[in-house]
Parts: sequence; C-alpha cells; structure tokens
Amino acid sequence: MAMPSKRRGKAVEMVFVYLTLALACAIVLYPLLWVIACSFRVSSGLISSSLIPSNPTTENYRYIFTDPNVNFLRWFLNTIKVSALSSAVALAITTPAAYAFSRMRFSGRRHILISFMISQMFPSFIAIVALYTLLGWIGLIDSHLGLILLYAGGAVPFSIWLLKGYFDSVPKAMEESAMIDGATKLQAFTKVLLPLARPILYVVGLINFIGPYAEYILAQSVITSGAKWTTAMGMRSLTMSSQFATDWPVFSATSVLTAIPIVIVFLSAEKYIVSGLTQGAVK
Repeated sequence: MAMPSKRRGKAVEMVFVYLTLALACAIVLYPLLWVIACSFRVSSGLISSSLIPSNPTTENYRYIFTDPNVNFLRWFLNTIKVSALSSAVALAITTPAAYAFSRMRFSGRRHILISFMISQMFPSFIAIVALYTLLGWIGLIDSHLGLILLYAGGAVPFSIWLLKGYFDSVPKAMEESAMIDGATKLQAFTKVLLPLARPILYVVGLINFIGPYAEYILAQSVITSGAKWTTAMGMRSLTMSSQFATDWPVFSATSVLTAIPIVIVFLSAEKYIVSGLTQGAVK
C-alpha cells in the first residue's frame, strides 16, 4: 500500500511542477507574442480581441525604414556604439580591479567591497543631477563619450563583485605553478587566469552591454541632439509622434527589431553565460 501512495504523491508533485512551469512560460511569452502580433497589425490600437492579426501586414516595418522622421538605423547604430564601448571600458577597468580584490590583501579592501555592495541598492538616476553637473564641467553634455563614461562607471561595482567571485573559485595553485615555471605575475594573470575566466567575462560583458542598450533616463538627460539619439530615445519619440494617439504597431515593430540582436547574442553565447554564472557561484 505504501508504494501506490508514494507514486501518487510523486505524480501530484510532477503535475504541480509542470503547471508552475506552464504558468511561468505563459507570463513570460504572452506579452512577447502580443508585441510581435501588434507589429503586424494595421490599426493603431494596442488592445485587440485576438492575438493573431486578422489582416497581417509588414507595412509597419517598411515605415520604420522609409519614413524620414523615423531614423531607426541611426538610432540603432548609436545604441550599438554606446553599449559596446561602455561594456569594453567597464571590462577593462573591472577585470584587473577584481583580480586585485581577489588575490591581494590591502588596507581598506573589505570596506571598499562593502561600499560597492551598498551602492547597488540605489538606482543611478538618484544622482542624475550630480552626474549632469559633472559632465557639464568637463564639457561632455550631448556627447556619446559622456554617456559611455556614465554607463561604464555605473557598471563597476556589480562587475567587480561578479568577477571577484569567479576569480575566487580558481585555485591560486595554477598561477603559482606558472610563476614557478618563470612567468611573472602579470603573465600568470593574462596567460593563465584570463583564459579560464572567459565564461564570466562573456557574462559581465553581456550584462554591461544590455544595460545601456535599453536605458532611457540617463540618455534622455545627457543627449539633446536628435542625430545622437539611442534606440530607447527614438522609441520614446514614436509615442509622442501623434497628438491624439500613439501608433503602437510601429512602436511594436521597432521593439521587435531592437530585441533581435540581444536574442542572437544570448543564443550564441549561451554556454558561456551558463558556465560563467554557475562556476562563479560555486566556491
């Protein structure tokens, strides 16, 4: 009698797990499918009685590339430029810094790490007035360089914590063996540790790329010229293009096109992302 009861309990548990997974998938996928469907609609309304458009059209996508008031390609290239350079600058700063926090012991080390953790509790726009004033002093208002510095600086604390966690999981004996064979500390770092840290570098680089890619508040505060707009700023302008109603199908089509590069990057670097997050979390 115990075996059927045990099997029944296992079956109930599996049903509960699958129902939970199905609900989670529905919550995640339904808004995504709705945006994709909306991008193929003719009417300007966002609300529709059917998920599948009755008369699907690609006119919204054609409009994005042909209308002179919608400079999508320029917005997209500006976004790629700002996001990629922000990620590269953040990696260049945080990788050696995280190595120092992981392998070296110096005065104030623990307090600095704690301050990094505390700084992540506050959103960046809290300091937006101070950041704007600082950029004004150095003449970087309305410039991509100023925006890149803001994004890269904001990524430093979180990136250092992620990289440090991964470096801590790599045995010091590997670097010590290389130094016994004649390598310097710098060579042990660049030739031994960095190749092993490739997965977490992918993760940190991708996180620091996605943040600026979809960010709006700082970009709106710093950039004033239309030619320097990012995609988020351009999409915001689409919601104000009409006096009476927002053209949601065009907005949705822009959203879909903007999301495609991120999806491609995620799929191509999936194994590195999983490896970096799991290995960095295990001590």
